[in-house]
Amino acid sequence: MRIRMLRGRMALTLALAVLCTIGGTAAAQSGKQQAKTVQNVKLTFDDKGYVVTPSTVVKGVPVRMTVDLDTVKGCMRTVVIDAFNVKQTVKAGATTIEFTPTKTGPIQIVCGMNMGKGQFTVVEPAKQ
Repeated sequence: MRIRMLRGRMALTLALAVLCTIGGTAAAQSGKQQAKTVQNVKLTFDDKGYVVTPSTVVKGVPVRMTVDLDTVKGCMRTVVIDAFNVKQTVKAGATTIEFTPTKTGPIQIVCGMNMGKGQFTVVEPAKQ
């Protein structure tokens, strides 16, 4: 009888440990999913200047900007976003610019020589 009670307690302890681990893992994964949230945008260049698609991003959520080297050429490949301290030259094999918007409103993009220009908009996160 005593052995059965010990086995029962061990099984209960093990079951609780597994549940706690699963719950902790689920919570950690939920946090990781939130941390992995990223806004993907594409940067191109046309006769009017830089074009960001989509043109609106959310403040506080990391942005991964992929630059289209077929349209972004010459000095336009040095992309400057002063509002977020970004100055990066892109090239084949390195076409991604990453930053996190920290303020809202229209944000200017210029080339390294301040000739090519464009903008995108940062908005506040939606209230839940």
